Amino acid sequence: MSDEGPKDVPGRRDFLGTTITGTAATLGVVSAYPVVRFLSPRPDPGQRIATAGEAEKFLPGTSKTVLLGDKPVLVIRLDDGQFRAFSAICTHLQCVVAYSAQHRQIECPCHKGVYSLEGANVSGPPPRPLQSVGVEVVNGIVTLTEA
Repeated sequence: MSDEGPKDVPGRRDFLGTTITGTAATLGVVSAYPVVRFLSPRPDPGQRIATAGEAEKFLPGTSKTVLLGDKPVLVIRLDDGQFRAFSAICTHLQCVVAYSAQHRQIECPCHKGVYSLEGANVSGPPPRPLQSVGVEVVNGIVTLTEA
């Protein structure tokens, strides 16, 4: 007969229990991450600034589309030399609008939406006016700002 007591050898049940517990913990962490990311506030990008080029290179009655952050902005130099800037995204189906020098209006090529030079929707399907963007000339450079 042997004097040795029972050996402390992990059994099959202990192994399965540890495996199941580890798997459940991993799934819990993986499932919680998207929820935490969704509920946490996004960092505020602050005021976005972009330049559209030198003011002297903008001829009266012309326009240019530039990016302000990741959004296109339509910059227009009116016949009287003033600048106006609007979001270049149509309020109907988010197509990119363009300035028509011939008609002196902003037009959406997708569904023939028309906006005035003040950004107001004039005709067609656009439900809202274009969003205005701050524009000024600083040291001869056309500068766009959006808060």
